[in-house]
This record gives sequence, structure tokens and C-alpha cells, in this order.
Amino acid sequence: MTAAKRKVVEFGYPRYWFVILALVFESLSTYLFLFALLDPDAVLREVWLVLGPAIGVPAFLFLIPPLFTKHLAGERALRLKMGLLIDATIPYAVIKEVKDTTVHRGGVRVGIGARYFPISKALFVTSSFSDLVMIRFHDEMLIGKLVKKPVEELVLSVNNKSLFIETVKTKAGLMKEV
Repeated sequence: MTAAKRKVVEFGYPRYWFVILALVFESLSTYLFLFALLDPDAVLREVWLVLGPAIGVPAFLFLIPPLFTKHLAGERALRLKMGLLIDATIPYAVIKEVKDTTVHRGGVRVGIGARYFPISKALFVTSSFSDLVMIRFHDEMLIGKLVKKPVEELVLSVNNKSLFIETVKTKAGLMKEV
């Protein structure tokens, strides 16, 4: 007797901003570090010997792992992963609403990565400023990886917004009958 294989749907998110930021920060910090290391007469040599790794290592830790993770819609829960920033399992039973959304106050305020707004208890897990989906919960959930915050509303970017919304609504039992 073989066990039935459960179907898991993978949802990627746009990664081009992570690639651009990783290339810029890693190139710049490596250049400054090597320039200071190889030239003993460099201006502010000690500063760049310290700042190169101090900028490069955290940039690597927060910009490279998101390139290799994705969101998963499993049988019983939605698994959200974005490198070291987000790792959460959200049961479909706590999902109240899933819909298409946009950022009204500008992408610069929200930014790329994970950003929490404590007054509205909203968590933005974004990697672009388009293709955003909003998930609202019945009750607060603790979401995060390094630091968990109470969240009532989650906004995230996905590659295939319509498929994501349809899949989550179906699995959460939110589809309206016509």
C-alpha cells in the first residue's frame, strides 16, 4: 500500500531587487575591503577594513537566502518563506480574506523585504512594488523568523497573483459560490 502524494503548489516571488541589491552591496563592500587591504597608504584604511566586512556580511545574510526560497501552499497550511526574514506556517483556518492589493503610500515607505507596522498590525513581505496580495486573519498571528510580531494583515508579493489568490481561497474554503 502506497501513501497518496499530497499536492504542494509553489509560488515564487520577484527576486530582481534582491539580485540588484546583493550585487551592489557585495561588490562595493568587497572593493572597499580589498582596496584597503592591498594599499597600505589608503585613506581611512582601518575604517574600510572594518566597514567592508561589517556591511558585506549582513548584506549577504539578508539578500542571498531569499533568492533560494519560495512560498508553498500545502494541504493544510500556507508556508511563507523569504530567506532569514520570514518563515511562517499559516493554517488555512485562520485566513479570513485573500485579495489583490496595491501599496497606496509608495513603495519607498514599505521597501523590499519584511516591514512591520505596529499600529495597523500589518506585515509587508515584499520583493517588488507590484503583484501584491493581502491576506487578512480572523485573529492575530505571530509571524516572522528572527523576531515574531503580532499580525492581523499580511501583504506579500508573488509571481502569479491570480493563481495564488485562487489556490489559497480554495484551500481556505473562501470561494464564493455563483
